[in-house]
Amino acid sequence: MPASSLTQSPEFRRRTQQQVEQLSRHSSYHSLELADGTVIPGLIGIDALKARIRSFPIPEDLRGRRVLDVGAASGWNSFEMERRGADVVAVDCVEFEEFHMARALLGSKVDYRIMDVDELTPESVGRFDYVLFFGVLYHLRHPLLGLERICSLTTEAAFVESFVTDAGPDPSAPCTLEFYETNELGGQIDNWCGPNTNCLMALCRAAGFARVVFEHQTDRRAGATCYRKFEPPLANPIAAAPRIHAAVNNRTSATHFNPARDEYICLYFASPQPDLTRDEMRVEIDGYGVPVLLLSRLYWANEWQANLKVPPFLDSNIHEIRVRTTASTFSNIFPITSGPAPPHELAVNFQPAAEFTEAAPEIYAIRNNLTGTSSFRGYKREFLCARFRSKQPNLARQDVVIQVDGRDVAVVFLMDVGDGRWQADSRLPGDIPPGTHPVRLRTARSPFSEPVEISFEPD
Repeated sequence: MPASSLTQSPEFRRRTQQQVEQLSRHSSYHSLELADGTVIPGLIGIDALKARIRSFPIPEDLRGRRVLDVGAASGWNSFEMERRGADVVAVDCVEFEEFHMARALLGSKVDYRIMDVDELTPESVGRFDYVLFFGVLYHLRHPLLGLERICSLTTEAAFVESFVTDAGPDPSAPCTLEFYETNELGGQIDNWCGPNTNCLMALCRAAGFARVVFEHQTDRRAGATCYRKFEPPLANPIAAAPRIHAAVNNRTSATHFNPARDEYICLYFASPQPDLTRDEMRVEIDGYGVPVLLLSRLYWANEWQANLKVPPFLDSNIHEIRVRTTASTFSNIFPITSGPAPPHELAVNFQPAAEFTEAAPEIYAIRNNLTGTSSFRGYKREFLCARFRSKQPNLARQDVVIQVDGRDVAVVFLMDVGDGRWQADSRLPGDIPPGTHPVRLRTARSPFSEPVEISFEPD
């Protein structure tokens, strides 16, 4: 049956309403098995519950691990994780009386809380090695935000199971999500969305998980394991490590990020590997993998730009970024900060020293960031990128100034590209006339470099 016709199927609606009626006659949603083998029957049988757990790579030995069971319902999954040795927190948006009964009969120490997914944060519940997220996604009004919250709570893997609109993953199928305004899905008003399997996988990746592995699909249900970390690097790497030049905010060109905003990381790095692809990139922040959304080759030899979404709910702190490829070791570490955004001032605040103590820099290349040439058109996203050599170490943005036609222009971004080489980015003056123009550059403790010409020919 086509996915679009599923919600209109009388048979699907009949089966859903039959389950609702059956649940109203049972005292339990999950069947529950006590220590002496007694089974308290519920809507979902023990065999089905065990089969779902077996379909995910959940360790048998969970001693010393924390597990969060989201949408715990009657608690069978919570008690099973506890039986395997885990310290378990179980949450649901409604209270199931049978959970309390089973916990007492089992002598369980599961921490049971009544919470919505919207309330789950590292501050409210902590972080967990593993998270169970069974049968919850399609009940959320904001499914991607819900998965981002799950990602922020997970340190190893989240096991996600959901209703899907198709019969299985299809590489040729579009990524689709159906939205249900009222009770279109099975007559239930709390069913808000229905992803196809491709969309389910994509949502998990977009939420910030490093790797998402399809596990199973049965009767319009699909499961995926979502890992926070990439696979281990090769024991004997065959490629040299990349070198990170900078990791900056796509909006401000600063190294500070505000997780409350929709901000992205522009990661600039050099790698001797030719023809890199996005799938070969392994970027980590504080040891957790971050998916690369876009990989672009720059106009400089062996240099690249990777674009990443800032991970969800990043702590207000200093964080360390590093990168490798599937064939290399790790790069150097580059620090960034996160938290409420500080003021970002682009005005020229260059303060020259009283006397020169350093030699003049040498501009060895100037590029238009859009075309890779020294010709400019005045486009909105156009930057003048000046590469220069300086023996002065530890330069900061306020230590450098660029002049165009003798006028100071702000350096909005300064990048250390290694071996005494730097890149300073600025915008051209808004009233620059057509023609050729000299560009020169100095540091706070040096005289100006020799000028290099650029051309400006507006469209």
